[in-house]
Amino acid sequence: MTLAGLALRNAFLRNKTRSFLTVLGTTVAALAFVFLRTVLAAWYASSDASAADRLVTRNAISIIQPLPLNYRDRIASVQGVTKVTFSNWFGGVYKDPKNFFAQFAIDPRSALEVFSIRFVGGSKEAFFEDRNSCIVGRKLADRFKFRVGDTIPLSSEIYPGDWRFKVAGIVEGTDDESVANTMYFHWQRLNEGLPQGRKDLVGVYTVTVADAALSPEVTRKIDGAFANSDFETHTETEKSFRLQFVQGSSAILYALEAVSGVILVIMALILGNTLAMGLRERTPEIGAMRAIGFLPKHVRGISIFEGALLGLVGGLIGVALATPFLILFGKVMSGMGFLTGVGFKPGTAALTLGSAGLIGALASALPAWTAARMQVVDALRRQE
Repeated sequence: MTLAGLALRNAFLRNKTRSFLTVLGTTVAALAFVFLRTVLAAWYASSDASAADRLVTRNAISIIQPLPLNYRDRIASVQGVTKVTFSNWFGGVYKDPKNFFAQFAIDPRSALEVFSIRFVGGSKEAFFEDRNSCIVGRKLADRFKFRVGDTIPLSSEIYPGDWRFKVAGIVEGTDDESVANTMYFHWQRLNEGLPQGRKDLVGVYTVTVADAALSPEVTRKIDGAFANSDFETHTETEKSFRLQFVQGSSAILYALEAVSGVILVIMALILGNTLAMGLRERTPEIGAMRAIGFLPKHVRGISIFEGALLGLVGGLIGVALATPFLILFGKVMSGMGFLTGVGFKPGTAALTLGSAGLIGALASALPAWTAARMQVVDALRRQE
């Protein structure tokens, strides 16, 4: 019998009922931890997918305030800027308010270059040529069964009117998953249908820079070019811009972070209590082991390995149970247009397994240290 084999026997075979309940408790904790961390990762997925060399310029007053179209050439002339595009949030409804998805009016040619949009159906030429056309993300097309050639009717409280767009292509982003859940159409089509006072205004400008390290300098130059004007600007990295929308739910995110930490504490208490009870029951046995030559480090090693095994097995079962649930949950959320990054992530699974094993080892450290320092005579004398 090896030390590892002895630890395995103590962990799972000595008291099967207690071992089962401990593993079950650890499994439930691991399942909850995986789910919470996955939701948190999905919440930040959009900002994490931001390109390091992209900046966003908006109105300094508020994101809902527009900027003049003629700012485009002035931004493009700033040293360090390589490409410029612009977009407007449309806020349309497809048939029913529950059919929520993002729509943006864009400048087609420049937007496709800046956002690295790739066609998986239809063609960009058809999109460029038809001002009444649109392109839709691959996941969005799957959700509503959109096909190339279909007509999508939209209504918008921001831009009242009868809006119909012909699908010219199905697209996805090479570096941004949110593209797959978004619809894009011609800004010129939007602009020509607006009253005179709302024409030639855009929501935000997105620019690329030659070197991401120069972003702070380019940011200052862009904002400096429009300082003290009627439309002052605020320029920031694409990640910072997207994080503004996440920060609106900061209280929820902090709560999820706190709960995930509490779950780890509960896991540690479950494992620590089990190990302490087991070692206390085996006190005479530990005394016998010490009497025949086992050293304190052997006792500590067996106990810590026992705790790590219990944690790993519970974590592994929790991850296995979470996988199909998360895949299904991700499809439902994506279908509703929310948390499009939800799904099984190997990184989250690895974090859960590592945390479970480490917590099991740490939870057993104190009971193991107490058992190892016990005198042989005292251990043999104790009867439970």
